[in-house]
Amino acid sequence: MKKLGLKKVAVMAAAAFTVLGVATSASADTQSDLDAVKAKIAETEKKVSEGQVALSKLESQEAKTSQEIATLKKNIAARSAQLADQARAAQLNDAGSMLEFVANSDSVTEAVSRTVTVATVVRANNQTLADQKADKEKLAQKQTDLQTAAEKQKEQNKELAQARADLAVQKTDLEAKKASEDEAKAKAEAAKKAAEEAAKQVAAAKSTDDAEKAANQAEAAAASVSSSSNNSNSNNQTASQTTTNQASSQAASTSAAPAASSVNSSSVLAMADSLTKMHIPYVWGGSSLSGFDCSGLTQYVYGHFGKSLARTAAAQAAQTTRIPVSQAQPGDLLFWGEGGGVYHVAIYVGGGSYIHAPTEGQFVKYGSISGWAPSFAGRL
Repeated sequence: MKKLGLKKVAVMAAAAFTVLGVATSASADTQSDLDAVKAKIAETEKKVSEGQVALSKLESQEAKTSQEIATLKKNIAARSAQLADQARAAQLNDAGSMLEFVANSDSVTEAVSRTVTVATVVRANNQTLADQKADKEKLAQKQTDLQTAAEKQKEQNKELAQARADLAVQKTDLEAKKASEDEAKAKAEAAKKAAEEAAKQVAAAKSTDDAEKAANQAEAAAASVSSSSNNSNSNNQTASQTTTNQASSQAASTSAAPAASSVNSSSVLAMADSLTKMHIPYVWGGSSLSGFDCSGLTQYVYGHFGKSLARTAAAQAAQTTRIPVSQAQPGDLLFWGEGGGVYHVAIYVGGGSYIHAPTEGQFVKYGSISGWAPSFAGRL
């Protein structure tokens, strides 16, 4: 019987070793993926920074060109005045025109001299006008080229910002997956240790009953960790499912609150946080990285995770289950106003803070409930 107990413990220990090996391998693979995403984030952030510098230079050159155009306009006015002065100077002895100026010559020699003078003035006038036209065309083309380059750089910056936001979401999902796998690994290590300890107890048992009892304890411990590991692997199919299960468990403990959102709140918050670092301005009716209003921001963020929100704060409020602000969980929406008069919406991040697109002249940023308290919260 004692040998049977040892055999049972050996089988359970082998199972624990197998689970531990799988958990360790999965954790290593996820860590590798996580490291790769972090490297991409660092590379993308560098490109974002370089793109912002390039755009600033282009905008500075645009401003300089505008100043040059303004200076040219002044020069053109001065040249026009100079031409007028030259024309007046050519009209000697109150002559009515340059032709009269030539016709009033006292001799053929003087007439030739005056003709040369008039021709010189005409050539100078024509050259001045040609120079003016060339300068205008040159600066106009330069300004057009700068504007085209600036628009292209803005588009590239927008694409980089989107890539950084997407990578932030991937990073959050992988971190959640890694944490779950690390937990499974810890449980497998504990089961392995328990099986080894049980093996010692079986070997030292003085009766077959004691040996069988120790073996059964080891079997129960190994079965428990195997079950936990299987559940963990199932949950790890996607980081979103893991987060959802955790949120559902938390919601179940609070009977007064509705079920937690099916949206991955960790991913939502990761993307929203990344947007606060991009200096995205408030734009009335805006719903893209070039500018957001409050509901455009929430619609954009949740839309990336398969949740379609209406376009206005009031309509979004109607899509949610209303709950007190005190029961809000990270990922819920916060609203200001009542009924059809809801006029502002934000994403709650926990700890009394939220992310929103405030108003004209400001960027997407964090806010505090203590600084501006919402009227109610809404759960999707």
